[in-house]
Amino acid sequence: MAGVRGCGAFMGGLFRRKREGGMSLRARLLRDRRGSTLPIMGAAFVLVLGGVGSAVDIGRIYVVRSQMQAGVDAAALAGARSFEAKGTGPEGRDAQVLAYFRENFAVDFLGAGTVTPVPTFSVVKGVNVTKVDASVDLPLTFMSMFGVGPQPVVVSATAELQPRPLEIMVVLDDTGSMKTTLDSGKTRMAVLKEAMHGFVNVLYQGSTTRDELALGMITYTVTTNVGGILQEAGVKIKTVDGYTNLNSYLNGKSGIGEEGLAWKGCVEDDPTVRDLSASPTTFEAGAADILRDIPADGVRPYLFPPSAETKNRSTNKSDAAYDTGATVAADYQPSNLQSETGDSRRNNMYRLTTDPEIAQTLANTEAWKQHFFDFYRGLNEPSSSKDDDVLVHTQSGNYFNPQGNADYTVMYSRIPYINDATAWANANAKYAYPLPTGTTNNLKMPSPNWQCPNPGIGVKYGRGKSVYDNFIDNDNYALMPASGTLHHIGFLWGYRLLARDDLFKRTNPIPDQEPIRAIVFMTDGQTEAGDHATWYGAYGRMAEKRITASGDRTIPGNRTTFRNQVMYRFGKVCQKAKTERNPIKVYIVSLLDPEDVTENVFTACAGSNYLETTTTTQIIDAFRNIAVDLVQLHLTQ
Repeated sequence: MAGVRGCGAFMGGLFRRKREGGMSLRARLLRDRRGSTLPIMGAAFVLVLGGVGSAVDIGRIYVVRSQMQAGVDAAALAGARSFEAKGTGPEGRDAQVLAYFRENFAVDFLGAGTVTPVPTFSVVKGVNVTKVDASVDLPLTFMSMFGVGPQPVVVSATAELQPRPLEIMVVLDDTGSMKTTLDSGKTRMAVLKEAMHGFVNVLYQGSTTRDELALGMITYTVTTNVGGILQEAGVKIKTVDGYTNLNSYLNGKSGIGEEGLAWKGCVEDDPTVRDLSASPTTFEAGAADILRDIPADGVRPYLFPPSAETKNRSTNKSDAAYDTGATVAADYQPSNLQSETGDSRRNNMYRLTTDPEIAQTLANTEAWKQHFFDFYRGLNEPSSSKDDDVLVHTQSGNYFNPQGNADYTVMYSRIPYINDATAWANANAKYAYPLPTGTTNNLKMPSPNWQCPNPGIGVKYGRGKSVYDNFIDNDNYALMPASGTLHHIGFLWGYRLLARDDLFKRTNPIPDQEPIRAIVFMTDGQTEAGDHATWYGAYGRMAEKRITASGDRTIPGNRTTFRNQVMYRFGKVCQKAKTERNPIKVYIVSLLDPEDVTENVFTACAGSNYLETTTTTQIIDAFRNIAVDLVQLHLTQ
């Protein structure tokens, strides 16, 4: 059987071979699979390679498009922020567009080569519109092997203003040092005007009106002119008898030199505590000059008294004003005559009208009586002659001892040189900035409003852009002769006018949105009091000691103490502003590097928004960048 099984197996194999051997060659070739794997793998590889290459190239196109879009988005916003910067420098709008595009889309990003954005700046229906386009024919990596050419990638972005209520108070330094010349050959004031026009241009974004913008502007020196704004809002102004009610003393007369005695609107600081701490977060009781609240008894009008630096031309005794050692009339000769017009002139001797009776009455009112006592008491000292005494005993009409407590009367006609036109003059009725060209306004002394800048404008929605352009051109001026700088008075009233919308009312056109609020404060100097006895500012004379008990201005340390006390108050007011229910953003632009105490207060107040500038370009850029920071820009495409 075994043999039979072996024979069967053999015969089966023979049979199978014989059957195969009986097939045709063609049939056998068709059925043969040996050696066919390589072509199949080759074909499959081509298909796989095409799929992978397509995916890679499609991915590149997607990434390039996304990154280019990010580039034009950033570039459009940068161009919108720099819309008014039409120069060719690095801060110009074209350069800004390119710089921001490159930050997001580098040269040859994923083989795209050099792509240059194309900006378009236009004004559409009164709104600045910045559009940035970019395109590239992107070479493909793998698909080019299959004859597929470069693929176009095109992106675009448009940026414009996002309406949002914005309330800004600008506070500008109009002191005499603004006449200083900068690197460009222009004065600081000329550059400030240019910078402020750029600031306003950015805020208005190409339009002449902007309903959701409420902008106010005030200027300051040693005082600030907000009287008109206060009166319009119904804020009480303190009555200073003989000054704010001058007309009640004129008996219907005019043309007697009374016009120049009228109050122009500047104010003095509120009652306060003499010495405050340096801490901006400590608010001492009784210091009304650091609060948003306006004293209930009213705001004190600014009144620069009739005074002058003096020089006895026979003995060369100088600076006798307010000096008890000035015992003869000749000691009260003004150092500068009325005919002098130079910037160093210091003669503010003005008459209380040319009517002797009215002048005599006015000299004994609240406005003037104490001043004449302080200024001329040296003539009444016991060792001096009684014949030239300006002060007499009220009851007896005889000698008055200034060291006693009796009432006194000012004898106006006895004031030294009162009838000498070289020494005294009628108050200047045209005291104001000499702008626009052709006006009869001037800054000539004498005037009770000396150092008073032009009236400011309050925070109000819907004003036309021309209102601010006109203010910048005509109500912003370097007031000469220079007489110190008091930063606090400007900042305090900028804060109050912005924060007290219950008093200084305005209607938000988008009532469901709380406004962004900001103070933009600018200065070119230190807080500083003059070094002469007749210096006067919002805190009166240093000798009055309204702040700091150190009133002798001849001691440098006392003037430093005075400066520090003013700056401490600035810091406290700033802290109040920043902690309002609707916090106020504070920006400070300084046109120099100030001394330590001033710089420290400014830095603590504004932080990174404190900008020190010294050149023309830096000043212009600072104001433009502040405006850009305040304007709400958004992408519309």
